[in-house]
Amino acid sequence: MTTHDYQFVENLLLRLLSLLLEIFTDSEKGEVQDFIDVGEYGLALDTLVDIVIEENKQIPGESLALVYELADVMQLDKKMFEEKLRGHVTDS
Repeated sequence: MTTHDYQFVENLLLRLLSLLLEIFTDSEKGEVQDFIDVGEYGLALDTLVDIVIEENKQIPGESLALVYELADVMQLDKKMFEEKLRGHVTDS
């Protein structure tokens, strides 16, 4: 990935995290933000998804769309995220 790609991924992750401000605790947000801050974007996304699953959180469909976009850009398995997040997405 180019520097532009990394900035694009970071912006997507920050946008995703901002959508979850009311859903995540400060500690959970901080955990994801720490990975973003050091450029560990894959770990940031995995951690975010793991928090949703482990804490049985419901995320908006818009968040799921960003997860899919990140998976595409980062060349990750979109199906894996789809399976992990099944049952954790609200329609609104």
